[in-house]
Amino acid sequence: MKLYRCSSSDYKDYMGFVKDIYKVYTNFKDSASPVLKQFLYKQGVFCKGLEIIPVMVKKDGSIVAVCMYIASKSYADTLQLAFFEALEGFQEAVDIIVEEAKQLCRERSLRKIVVGLNGHVNYGIGFLCDCFDSDISFGSSYTPPYYAEYFARRATKHFKMVSYSGEIAAMSFEKHKRILGRVDKKFNYRHMSFRNFKADMKVYTDINNICFKEHPFYFERSYEEDLELFKELRYFIGEESIIFVQHGDKPIGYMLWYPDFNELLSYGETIGIGAFIKNKLFPNWIKKLKLVEIAILPEYQNTGAILGLFNECYKENAAKYVAYETSWIFEDNFKSKNFGVKLLENEYKHYVAYEISLQESL
Repeated sequence: MKLYRCSSSDYKDYMGFVKDIYKVYTNFKDSASPVLKQFLYKQGVFCKGLEIIPVMVKKDGSIVAVCMYIASKSYADTLQLAFFEALEGFQEAVDIIVEEAKQLCRERSLRKIVVGLNGHVNYGIGFLCDCFDSDISFGSSYTPPYYAEYFARRATKHFKMVSYSGEIAAMSFEKHKRILGRVDKKFNYRHMSFRNFKADMKVYTDINNICFKEHPFYFERSYEEDLELFKELRYFIGEESIIFVQHGDKPIGYMLWYPDFNELLSYGETIGIGAFIKNKLFPNWIKKLKLVEIAILPEYQNTGAILGLFNECYKENAAKYVAYETSWIFEDNFKSKNFGVKLLENEYKHYVAYEISLQESL
């Protein structure tokens, strides 16, 4: 068994191996391939600012595992072991990948390895721990059941995440009516503007970089990188998918949501022009929305602004959608989780990412 660094001539085999991994999962909807290809071929502003080393491990000439080692100047002292995929029963291949990561860290004076982060939190994080037969919502990580166990014994830190799900109708805000009355007198709300798209993306980036800088795995993004992130998503979402909350004219937070576009996909299908056409022809086809991100500037937290954002989203979508699913929340982020417990319905999927120390040994 041996690890090889990939050249461009290997990329087709790399992508083919990943595709084959998921053939056995009959609920699989492929919203991840475009992102994988973007990183593999170093396409776009974000990827060009990274050092990306794709590798594969082979046994008897056949690929048994792949990943990308990613280093960013914005994410100091850290090497990402990203986009990991492997066949079941090949712990030795995983150990080879980890040992190579340690060697790269020593060569670059990096101090730790992060496993499960795919370039940036905006592109995916975490190995799925349960609900393997459930629907896969757009933008959610989906991995085979054995991936998390491959790294669990070697990790020096475990980062657990949870998502929520439920029925839109159950998100009644009647009991919060008095509080919302005070909140809505203090704050106002507006949608993102496509006419002023660059300016609103700048607001989005600035709020993110302030609010999430203390979160595990987040590192600062540029305006150009976030413009790139939303470039293709603009073809699917409307201006209502980003709701800004403002104190006077000052944007102090936002909520990002969108329809679960995976409901437009058949088994194994990749998001693309087919889904775009379906979305235009059948705008009421999708019945679940995805709550993706919520951010409030630190000085405006505990003011009810977040409740106001949820209420705005509810008022706009209660008649159109039946169900919702959230993105991940770190389980030790008690403020977010406790709010979720109070307002949202059920803990749903659980995910895990890892940190491996260079001092860890087999």
